[in-house]
Amino acid sequence: MAFLEFWPLRVHKAPVMFRLTAVLALALILSQCGTPSPPRCLHPPRESRETVRHHLETARQAWQRAGSAETETARTQAAADYNQALARLFEHLRCGSGSFHERAARLGTTIDTTRTLGAGLQLDDLDALLPSSSISTKGIGKRHTVSGIGLPIVGWKKTAEKGDLRWDFAPPTGIPLNLTTVLHFPPGKAPQWVFHHPAHVQSLSVGKRELSLAADWSAPSAFYWQMSNLDDLDLQKVLLPSRFGEETALHIATPYKPQLVPLVFIHGLYSSPGTYKRLYNELNREPWFRENYQVWFFSYPTGNNWMYSAARFREEMARATKFVHSQGPAPNWNRMVLVGHSMGGVIAHASLKRPEHKFYDAFATLPLDELKVNRQTHEAIRLMTEYEPLEAPSRVIFLAAPHRGSPLADRMFSSVFVRLIRLPKQLTIDFVDFTLNDFAGLTMKGPKPTKGWFTSIGSLSPNYPTYKVLDQLPFRPGLKRHSIIGDRGRGDTPDSSDGVVPYWSSHLSGADSETIVSANHSITICPECAAELKRILQLHLKETRN
Repeated sequence: MAFLEFWPLRVHKAPVMFRLTAVLALALILSQCGTPSPPRCLHPPRESRETVRHHLETARQAWQRAGSAETETARTQAAADYNQALARLFEHLRCGSGSFHERAARLGTTIDTTRTLGAGLQLDDLDALLPSSSISTKGIGKRHTVSGIGLPIVGWKKTAEKGDLRWDFAPPTGIPLNLTTVLHFPPGKAPQWVFHHPAHVQSLSVGKRELSLAADWSAPSAFYWQMSNLDDLDLQKVLLPSRFGEETALHIATPYKPQLVPLVFIHGLYSSPGTYKRLYNELNREPWFRENYQVWFFSYPTGNNWMYSAARFREEMARATKFVHSQGPAPNWNRMVLVGHSMGGVIAHASLKRPEHKFYDAFATLPLDELKVNRQTHEAIRLMTEYEPLEAPSRVIFLAAPHRGSPLADRMFSSVFVRLIRLPKQLTIDFVDFTLNDFAGLTMKGPKPTKGWFTSIGSLSPNYPTYKVLDQLPFRPGLKRHSIIGDRGRGDTPDSSDGVVPYWSSHLSGADSETIVSANHSITICPECAAELKRILQLHLKETRN
């Protein structure tokens, strides 16, 4: 819903010009679409072109000093000298012709192949390898690092091309691997490159010393957002949801680990998983978070009605549940935490209640079995309005969620924007296809609905029939609930608003906690929000510990 906060309020004076401008802007944006390619390195940088023998000898001597130095100051200086030489050698390893192993051999070194890099990958499986220091973190906030020995790097493995099957729950463009490389000097053998995941290895034995392993916790996710093609297409996902139907999916931020607690993020309107990139960077800096949680993102085109998107979310959650149980024991799956921002909060909210027939009754006067619609539409209506709540989440956190809609959805400029949305002619839930024309037969109360009812903006109107029902239904028993709400720093709650969602809509009676922060609707970039989210997630670990 972020676009509602910033869209010019004078647009109703010139709707025709608005539509023309929007269409031209959309055409320009679509002409620039495309999946980024990882940077290629054909030749080592100039500063690395000194003789390899010099860099190897410098690294060897510094490695020996780091392992034998008696003072902290001497060890720190030795590690710095070693890391500088290592960085120059690494440029020869990652750049040039041939495989990584062939380049290593040209250096007079070898590569340790006894361990994988993650997800069963070996070095030669990667499509790119970059030093973490070369990756900008401008879009995600502060760079979070750990000082020590070794060179933090990012490996990139692109996933299948569009139209091909991808790994289960892999991000659509590729997977970043967080690594730290070290060049060992075993006695009587060639120097050997070893690649560690800093979450698994925090220190190394060097000589008679135990030294901390260097790490960069921000570069991998920063590189993912730079390489992502979906996270730059937020406007298209509103106006042309049909183009992105295949990308409605859950994605795991890192290779699946059954021992970790799933933390599922759901974004809102005119948004994408990228709305959480600063928040994810803040969370991932914490050792307790990395040791206990695994992040999943739900991505979907945000032009569709939220009831349909919620049905697709439940479908993806069912698919994920089946997947994790097929991998063996999943002891922490039911300790899952959902986080929903804006419309994503409504999707989470609806998926955690049992509507029985009440959602359907909010629209229709005839019983579902008496509707004169085809079998597929009948089943689609049932999947959207009569379903069981999700079982896995044991806690949900709402961020600026419009539980009763947003008045801005009824403004003139929003109505004009609705007319620009090109909804899919055919939708699918659980392999059941149906058309919006067929679905219109659901509404029997009052006049036939316009297309606006089937868009996300139309379904965010406070007059949308489902909200009254949603407010009255009980949450699933045992579910913990939290709200984080912005007041733009005005301190005027309960008369407050974040600029898009008023407090009367974001307030949730019976919540286990409610925190008001000095933020607008873009609450996911608010430091106070990050601090409160950390508090809740640590509380969750304490309260659900087996």
